[in-house]
Order: sequence, then structure tokens, then C-alpha cells
Amino acid sequence: MNLLSTLLNTTTSLPSPDTNTSLWIGYISVIIAVLFFGSNLVPAGKYPIGDGLSFQFFMCCGIWIVGLIIDLFVKSPQFFPLVLIGGILWTTGNILSIFVIRINGLGMSMLLWCTTNMLVGWASGHFGWFGLIPENVEQPILNYIGVTIACLSGIAFLAIRTIKQEETIQNLEEEQQPILQSSSIVTICNDATPIDTTTIAVSSSTNLYRCIIGCILAIIAGILFGFIFIPSTYIQDHPNIYSAASKNGLHYVFAMYSGIFFSSMFYYLVYIAYKGNRPYIHIQSIFPAIISGIMWGIAQAGFLVANSVLSQAISFPLITIGPGTIAVFWSIFYFKEISGRRNYLIIIVGTFFRIISAILIILSKPIPR
Repeated sequence: MNLLSTLLNTTTSLPSPDTNTSLWIGYISVIIAVLFFGSNLVPAGKYPIGDGLSFQFFMCCGIWIVGLIIDLFVKSPQFFPLVLIGGILWTTGNILSIFVIRINGLGMSMLLWCTTNMLVGWASGHFGWFGLIPENVEQPILNYIGVTIACLSGIAFLAIRTIKQEETIQNLEEEQQPILQSSSIVTICNDATPIDTTTIAVSSSTNLYRCIIGCILAIIAGILFGFIFIPSTYIQDHPNIYSAASKNGLHYVFAMYSGIFFSSMFYYLVYIAYKGNRPYIHIQSIFPAIISGIMWGIAQAGFLVANSVLSQAISFPLITIGPGTIAVFWSIFYFKEISGRRNYLIIIVGTFFRIISAILIILSKPIPR
């Protein structure tokens, strides 16, 4: 209970770590966030997701469950509607990420949007975008070099060649039916099969085009992910406007997760209407989607705690760089998407530079002793 109380009372707006909290709590939170962010899509990686919209809705349901539990633990603090915007931005990026993974694979996709996420998050805090208070660092040169190396390492990972295996789906007709459909009504849409059930012979130019589109969508998703903290940080930075604003970052979790859930519901209702009330729902993907959402919700909570204890100058680069590396390991050892000496060499070199960049960013604002 003492550890739980400590976690729930940490803050996110202080420029330096909370001296009353052991630093090891912050580093454990970093590890939790990195592992869960890098693994949250793994439970659904080998299941069909159709066109992805049903999957993302159930994933967001899992996220909202975590937010509700956290809200109960922090005794339901004041709800700020502005924080909903962060959740809406994340949901939009999440929908994009589902399609990106099907194009470029889990590892490559996450490396791209994690790099973009880090750059946008760093720049918005460092330069004070959107009305935030600029965060100055003690060694700006090290900070700039670290961010530059991180971006270059992300470009290096683009050279990785992934192997996408086609999945054979059994009982396709049953899977495409709505969950609550009557057994006396059976409809098979031959002109609109799920995107992951169709094998199409494509030329090399088409493959290149798809890869480019996938990379662009991954970057857009990363930008949206990088903006998720701006509304809550803005509230914390302006106590003159929001006099009841809390310094505890976990107090904004429920509002953020509610924005995720309700925007996902909106997108899903639009999708259902577009499909004529016959959405593609793969039954075996529902539970993995919820588990993925729960894992993401836990990771995001770890992110907030790490910010509270270590400060964003330390936790942000570690948490945004780390998941991509974890995802690559999943792609190598579990999904078998990445193989070959050339790819392994790129991964080793890219990971090495990511570690160097993280160290430089950390050293640009040392932990006060």
C-alpha cells in the first residue's frame, strides 16, 4: 500500500525529480512502459483483424477499463474536458497504425512512429509549442545531438526488409457476420473481403508504393501520438487559468482514456453506418484486442509515473525509443518477419545509436544529486 500511495501521489510538472520518491520507482516505471508499449500489439499479431476498425474499437475498450480502474484508485479527481483532445488524437493515430502494421510489419512500423513521436514530443516541450512552457536543458548541445542521432537511427531502420506471411482464415463466412446476427441470415460479401484475407499479385512498383504509403502513415501516427500529452501539460502549466488543476499526472488518465474510448466509438459508429450495419468482426480477435488495450493502458500509466519521478528529460527519450527495439525482437523471434545477416546488422547498429542518443539526452539534463 505504501508503494501504491507513492505512485499515486507523484507529480508530472516538476522540472526535477521528486526527492521524496525513490528513483528506482521511476526506472521500474520506464521498464514497464517500454515492455508494454513494445508488446501491446503482440497478442493480436497472429489473428485476422479484417479492416481493423472493429479491432481498434475493442482495443480502446480495454484502454478505458484501465482508465476507470486508475480513476477509482486516485479517487475520481476533477475532470478536464480539454484532455479529451489528447485521447482523440491518439485514437486517430491508432487507427492508422493498424493498417500500417499490415503493410510494413510490426517492428518497422513501431520504429517509425516511435521516432516521430519522440521528435514531436521533445520539440513541443523544448520549444514550448501550443502555449506550453519551454523546457530548458543544462546542456542543449548534447540534447540536440542526441535527438539527431535518434532520428538518424530511425532512418537506418527503414532499410530492414520484412517478410509478411499470408494468413489462411478458416470459416470466413462465419467470421464476417456481425456478432449478434441471427442464425437464419447468412450473407457473404464477395466484393468486400477483409484486407488480410486476399492474396494479390503485385508488381515491384506497387510494393514500393505500398511501402511508401505505409511509412507516411506511420509518421503521421507518430505525430498524433506525440501530441497526446499537450492538453494535460497545458493545464498543468497554466494554474492561473485552471486553478483546480492537479500536479498528479495520473489525475488526467481517465479524461485521456475517455477521449480515446468515445472517439473510437464515434469512428466505429460511422464505420458501421458506412457498412450498412454489417461490420467485419473476427470473433477470435476480440479478446486479443481488449488485452492489447489493457497493456497499452498500463504502459501509459507507467509513462506518467516515470515522468513524475525522473522528469521528462530522462523518461521521454527512454520510453519512446525503447518500444521499437522490443517490437523488433518480437518480429525476429516470434513473428519471423525479420531474418538475414543484413537485417541483423542494421538492427545492431541502429539499436547501438539509439542507446547513444538516449544517453546523450539524459546527460543534457543530469539528475540532481
